[in-house]
Amino acid sequence: MQKLFLNLIKVAIGVRHDISKPVSADEWQILYDMVQKQALLGVCFYGVQNLRKKKSTSVQFLPEPLFSKWLGKVVQIQQRNEAMDKLSAKIWKKLENAGLNAAILKGQGLALLYGELASLRQSGDIDIWVRGGFGKVNCFVQRTCPTLDFAYHRFHYNIYKGIEVELHHRPTLMRNLFDNRRLQAWCDSIPFDNFEMTNKGFQTPSLHFNRIFILTHIYRHFLFEGIGMRQIMDYYFVLKAECMSQNEKDNMMVLLKRFRLERFASAMMWIMQEVFELNTDHLLCCPNQQEGTFVLHEVMQTANFGQGEIRYKGFSTIKRMSYHGMHLLSHYPSEVIWTPIWLVYHKIWKTIKRKKIKANMSRLEKVARKF
Repeated sequence: MQKLFLNLIKVAIGVRHDISKPVSADEWQILYDMVQKQALLGVCFYGVQNLRKKKSTSVQFLPEPLFSKWLGKVVQIQQRNEAMDKLSAKIWKKLENAGLNAAILKGQGLALLYGELASLRQSGDIDIWVRGGFGKVNCFVQRTCPTLDFAYHRFHYNIYKGIEVELHHRPTLMRNLFDNRRLQAWCDSIPFDNFEMTNKGFQTPSLHFNRIFILTHIYRHFLFEGIGMRQIMDYYFVLKAECMSQNEKDNMMVLLKRFRLERFASAMMWIMQEVFELNTDHLLCCPNQQEGTFVLHEVMQTANFGQGEIRYKGFSTIKRMSYHGMHLLSHYPSEVIWTPIWLVYHKIWKTIKRKKIKANMSRLEKVARKF
């Protein structure tokens, strides 16, 4: 079934014309469930439509009720994307009017790279990188939509019903504190004019930034939550968008080595070739088949945000984290070993920040009562 799923992806993105064999009704149901868990319902439906147009024998047993159900889901995806585009532009404009330098991370920004598949990409929440650091972002949040729901890298900014918004004062992070310091220094070094205006009414980071950022995002979710093929496909379109010079690739690999991401990057390059048949000219480095096979197996096993994970079913959170950490230890020891230290550090950091915010809120309330 995995081969059928991967072939359907290839048909959807146009690197393959057909699935290898006729697919039975039962197999189509299993395939649909896999596609749903990997958050690729919209994109893969495009592949199904292509097969139907070509009168491929692979879709002759696709049950009509399943096709109708799939179509209904795709319509919902398209409608949500329209709403997300409008809300992304609205909140970006709000931040700009407040004098803040911001860009839409991932999501609606990356969807623009999908071309004719843009409206079919399943959207998640709205993530926005707001330059200026914790203090500046916190002032905006507490002034416009007060909350204590924040973390090391972001605030939950719940101003839209049913749509989760996160304002990132740091675009991403790593749990190894030394690697994280280097990563944050690199993020801070990105010029303010690096953001690019889109025809959707909001800014996005450059491809140069996304080649590193999206990889770190995938890496973090892969290690600690589970990552789906949707995020992997995002990275495919980032790499496919523009061919890099050898000098750019060399500079990129210097950064990835500093962040200890070289091994994961080589695994991703193998997946880019194996699953998406990406041209070698667009790869960052030489593919690592052994590591790539391991990562692909984990992606298929866990699915989007761990929806398909059954290995630790019934385990407590601590037990699940321990077993999962041991499973990944030999592959990515740095982040796994640093996780307990990171969790303690983050708890202390958050407690200190929370006390300061509460104290400021209390002071403002006292001032307000005087008037």
